Amino acid sequence: MPRSLIVLLAFVAGWVDASSFVGLDHVMAAHVTGNLVVLASDIATGFTPTDSLKVVILPVFFLGVMLVTVLHDRHIVAIPDRKRQLARLLQWEAGLIAITGLLGVWVSLAGIEAGFWLSLLVVTPVTFGMAMQNAAHRLYPAIGPATTVMTGNITQFFIDKTRALAGRSSVSKIDDMPRNENILPLLILAFAGGCILGALATAAVGNGAFLVAAAVVLANAILLRQHAPENTQEHGS
Repeated sequence: MPRSLIVLLAFVAGWVDASSFVGLDHVMAAHVTGNLVVLASDIATGFTPTDSLKVVILPVFFLGVMLVTVLHDRHIVAIPDRKRQLARLLQWEAGLIAITGLLGVWVSLAGIEAGFWLSLLVVTPVTFGMAMQNAAHRLYPAIGPATTVMTGNITQFFIDKTRALAGRSSVSKIDDMPRNENILPLLILAFAGGCILGALATAAVGNGAFLVAAAVVLANAILLRQHAPENTQEHGS
């Protein structure tokens, strides 16, 4: 897989997480377990009706992973090349993120007060999209380490650096961790950059900022198709 693929996906994950946190009632669309932490904090400090979105978004994410799995196993695997398969998943992900961006623009321009149901409508597509990106790492291990959660990558990075200072080499025992440590700082920086820029963009222009993340994912899909063998064709094409 192209190195740029995983770096750009890390950027998207950071952008989407920060954008959804700033613009969608502190929901984290990419880092679903983070919602449990925020939800627990809200319960401890005083649960309000708006906090119920953090409860509902959990089964929405779970359902998204299940739907992605079904679609992959029944349809995506019919595409002969693995890169083209992943490109199709990324196309769908880009479309889902874009729907949230367009819905956000519509709500903003219409001046509609975003209550629970409208907020759920807006956040559901991007949550499905990030469920797709999370699932892609499990369905296509060749992508590399997770792009949606940086804790494991940061931990591995400092393990590697600590051993390097001691004059020892470091190879992760976890299969989806990279054997080349040079990718880890790129992922961490890309995710952090996505977080900062996504938060700033959402604060400035609203949920239309999700359209930027959708464009990056779509660019990834195009890049993958360019790297796929030219002699492969999808069934039925």
